[in-house]
Amino acid sequence: MMFGREFLKDNRVFHGTTTVGLVFKGGVVIAADKRASAGSIIASKRAVKIHKITDYIAMTISGAVADAQVLVRWLRTRAQVFRLNVEREPTVIELVSLLSNVMHSYFKRLIPFITHFIVGGVDISGPHIVFLDHAGSMQEEKFIATGSGSPMALGVLEDGFKEDLTRDEAIRLTLTALRSAILRDVFSGDGIDLAVITRKAGFKKLTPKEIDKYIKMSSLEVST
Repeated sequence: MMFGREFLKDNRVFHGTTTVGLVFKGGVVIAADKRASAGSIIASKRAVKIHKITDYIAMTISGAVADAQVLVRWLRTRAQVFRLNVEREPTVIELVSLLSNVMHSYFKRLIPFITHFIVGGVDISGPHIVFLDHAGSMQEEKFIATGSGSPMALGVLEDGFKEDLTRDEAIRLTLTALRSAILRDVFSGDGIDLAVITRKAGFKKLTPKEIDKYIKMSSLEVST
């Protein structure tokens, strides 16, 4: 996660962060580190990269902070309007499609939003994790990671993911993947935020003590 657009070089987009999302039996887990950078400088150690959109849908952000904040606020408003007009909660794919259309329209004008998202949530069709890039491309996965630390995180996720993960297993795997990225990627760090979304309980963000408990359960030696 970076401030400004100074990371646009040689037509490549560099995202300095690590965010993770995965599906488990009955819900989703999303997590992110707390470091925000401006080039080689750590601009913030308390960046908020998990944003609640509805009681059952949330998203992680990576890329340019201003772009991401604008789109988060817009999507949250659209979700409220949808609920008032249709008199039901929007599905994950409905909200992702709205966001994808906006991002793609700006991309075609050559003024793209420089950000990537993981949108996770639970609706009538079950749990969903969807990735969106700066061009508005959307891809639903069982697990995904974004940002500069994503190669390390994805390796852990591919090795540990299975279809019938329990809630606790999913949390531990997510933390293991994110901590692996933090240990190897200089643009990721300064702690972890993690949220769980289920149909029964809705959106729940874990406290630092709860995260530490799961890290100890996972036999990770380095705490957040």
